[in-house]
Amino acid sequence: MIEHPWTRETRDLGPPIAWRFSFELDASPEELWPILIDTDRLDRAMRLPLIAYAEQDGLLRGASRVLGYAFQWTELPWAWVAEKEMRALRVYDNGIATHLSIAFFLAPSGAGGTRLDLRFAWYLRSALSRPLVALGERHARGVYQRALARLDRQIAEDRPRHVLLARRPPALGREVKQRLADMREALRRDGVRGAVIDALFRHVECADDTELRRIRALPLARRWRIDERELVIACLYATRAGLLHLGWDLICPHCRGVRQRARVLGEVPPRLTCAACAAEFSTDAPQAIEVTFQVNPSIREVEPRVHCLAEASTKEHIKVQQPLDPGERRTVETRLPPGRYRVRVVGEPRHRLLDVDERSTVGEVTLRGDDTASAITGPSPAVTLVNEGQERRTFVIEDVRWADDALRPAALFDLQEFRDLFAFEYLAGDVQIQVGEQTILFSDIVGSTRFYERRGDARAFAAVKRHFHEVHAAVRSSRGVVVKTMGDAVMAAFRDPGDALQAAFALQERFHPDRSDLGLRLRISLNRGSCLAVNLNKGIDYFGRTVNLAAKLQGFAGAGQILFPASFRDDPRARQALEAQNIPVQELTLDLPFLDEPLDVCRLDTHRDQPVPSIRARPARSRRAGLH
Repeated sequence: MIEHPWTRETRDLGPPIAWRFSFELDASPEELWPILIDTDRLDRAMRLPLIAYAEQDGLLRGASRVLGYAFQWTELPWAWVAEKEMRALRVYDNGIATHLSIAFFLAPSGAGGTRLDLRFAWYLRSALSRPLVALGERHARGVYQRALARLDRQIAEDRPRHVLLARRPPALGREVKQRLADMREALRRDGVRGAVIDALFRHVECADDTELRRIRALPLARRWRIDERELVIACLYATRAGLLHLGWDLICPHCRGVRQRARVLGEVPPRLTCAACAAEFSTDAPQAIEVTFQVNPSIREVEPRVHCLAEASTKEHIKVQQPLDPGERRTVETRLPPGRYRVRVVGEPRHRLLDVDERSTVGEVTLRGDDTASAITGPSPAVTLVNEGQERRTFVIEDVRWADDALRPAALFDLQEFRDLFAFEYLAGDVQIQVGEQTILFSDIVGSTRFYERRGDARAFAAVKRHFHEVHAAVRSSRGVVVKTMGDAVMAAFRDPGDALQAAFALQERFHPDRSDLGLRLRISLNRGSCLAVNLNKGIDYFGRTVNLAAKLQGFAGAGQILFPASFRDDPRARQALEAQNIPVQELTLDLPFLDEPLDVCRLDTHRDQPVPSIRARPARSRRAGLH
């Protein structure tokens, strides 16, 4: 009998009918764990019936049919310790059993192998069901034996994880194949590299359905050893070509589950509720939205066929999940490798950090739900969880790097390809999205009024229009994005401050005074800091103090000059870009009416033979170390 973590539900049910299966496998626990927790794929390999899941009042309800009989149940949150054990409990509304407890236990065995113990505990409605359950035990043992032998063999053959127990992809018709050939050619014309096209189309044509329900570009790029930015751009072009659909998944910050999928950005609401966590959350949080792709159904139908909830697989970043009754204290032996983890209680905002350090000699730690102080242990610590609350609480220990696999909206907003291909995408008026640290660049034409008077409207307009084309090209070649144009000015954004400086230098070089065909001169200002994405005129705009200061500084730069706060060059990437140009830096202090304190700035005169306009400024208050 499995004593926990659901003792309360089963303590008064009497002794269960137990199935006990043990298997010796050649694969290690580390190799087996990722596919064993993917119980949806494992149950499909065993040809178990399909299951329909629905959320009701924060509880997960399941339904299935076996031998023509319909069954319904409530599935409680699973419990697991990564690479060691996994447990689940179903509470049935009908059928031969009132409860079914399932548990997997993994332990190292032999020369790198694994002993896998499976335990099923059936709590029957009637003793009359005992013969039926006894007959099912022999069949279940054989089904598991065959599926695990196949899995063990495939691991021995060194097959990649994503093909383990995979289903053969469907055959594509002649018409679909021709459409795919046309799409390949379209992506080539768009400049997508052939190797990236081949990897993406091979995935769409050959991958298992479970791989295609949510296509996550960043993990795929790492698997395929392709530049992440390059694959994301390829997916954008593939979406325009009709191969993929782009969607905006809204993620609960507590359970990390997808609560809703918006087809377009304008459908993203400002707030959303997660019934499972009984919590409301704002979609402006940095990790509230993930961009994913799906295969166009006209190319390949990927049905949402589910054989099992596979909760541990969908939350692979969670290394320990344990529900505890009020007053309960439980110790679990973990296999946590060195790294940083977050300890929290599901549905509660507070958390604490747990650092697993290979140099630490501490072998155990006690975690209470209300603690917020950080803790340090050695690898594979024994963790004691204590629920001092009045209600059942589910404790979670998760790897803080889980967000590294998510493609965030900011990454798309910073791609010129996205803004060009998806100009129809816009935020709802009451939605704001944090886009993190950005380097904002403003460029403006110096003396545009005089230029129009001298050239005439038609010739001047043509020159200004050509100027916009060249600014776009320079920004794009430096991995930036043009956010908007305002009159003769351009606002651009860059993830890397070094890229922003490279673009600024390139622009001043393009509009050098020796160039006679345009006769235009630019002034440029830069600033770095956090920004918000907002909706403005049905477009995605950046807003905040960072943008405001960058715009204001533009007025203190002259033709051929670049101006930025002195703190900007503290970033190593900006410093490297400055050193590569070897341009003298003029340090000034500005008294700006909208700032409480004077601001130290740096001004670069890229065209040093030109006169420097006077501005209301004084020499910097103190000479900063670095470039002069």
